[in-house]
Amino acid sequence: MTSNTEHNENSNRPADGLVGKVLMGGALVVALGGWWYQSSQVDSVRHQLAQNQQQLDQFHSQMETSLSVAKSEVNATIAKMNEQVDQARKDAQAGSRNAQVAAKRQAGEVLNTLSAKNQELTQQIDQIKSDNAAKSVQVDETLNGIKGDVGNVKTEVSTTRTELSATVADLKRAFGDMGVMSGLIATNATELAELKKLGERDYFEFTLPKTGGPKKVGDIQLALKKADTKRNRFTLDVMADDKRVEKRDRTINEPVQFYTSGARTPYEVVINEIRKDQVIGYLSVPKVKVMAKR
Repeated sequence: MTSNTEHNENSNRPADGLVGKVLMGGALVVALGGWWYQSSQVDSVRHQLAQNQQQLDQFHSQMETSLSVAKSEVNATIAKMNEQVDQARKDAQAGSRNAQVAAKRQAGEVLNTLSAKNQELTQQIDQIKSDNAAKSVQVDETLNGIKGDVGNVKTEVSTTRTELSATVADLKRAFGDMGVMSGLIATNATELAELKKLGERDYFEFTLPKTGGPKKVGDIQLALKKADTKRNRFTLDVMADDKRVEKRDRTINEPVQFYTSGARTPYEVVINEIRKDQVIGYLSVPKVKVMAKR
């Protein structure tokens, strides 16, 4: 039993040594593969770092170049601006001197002009004084003449008033055909002229023929229907406010009265002369009227 067992153990030993070698070889291969992989990774990283360093160096070089160019441009711009400022200062100083010279020249011209104008004005004032003195004499003479004319006018007015008063005294008042006391009645052209001067009413003279239809007189219309020269009587139609009124068989110098919508006192027609187929007279109209009611 013992010998068999030992035989079996001895027979298994060579096999165990081979497995161990195989395992060691595999481990070595694995270790070599890991080392190779890590080595390749390290080389890749180193290569990437080298590229990054190269790009960084190029960027720095470009930045330094750009900064150098920009610095040169800034310096050139500053130098140009300094030249412009110096030139502007020089121009301003030169302009100031030129302006002072021009201002002095202009001031001298203005003084000369003012002096000439002052002399001219002085001459004009003297001439005006002389003219005013002459005109004052003329005005005094004119005033004296006007005073004389005013005196004459006053005398004429006084005479006219006296004559008018005498004429008015000769005028008559009468009751019209409507029973209303009329104003002053004129029996001829002279008396009618004096009535117009009084200005109490408006007067419209007319010659009214029998033929030809109604005739407009003032703001009314008149139509002669009959003229009796023997009896000094007449008949006529009065058209006012779209109404027709017949005034029949009226006498000479009789106030023919009628009302209109725009008058408080009556209108009056006075016939002073009756001829064959025509009459001559006037229309008397009140000055104060009222608006017609609608």
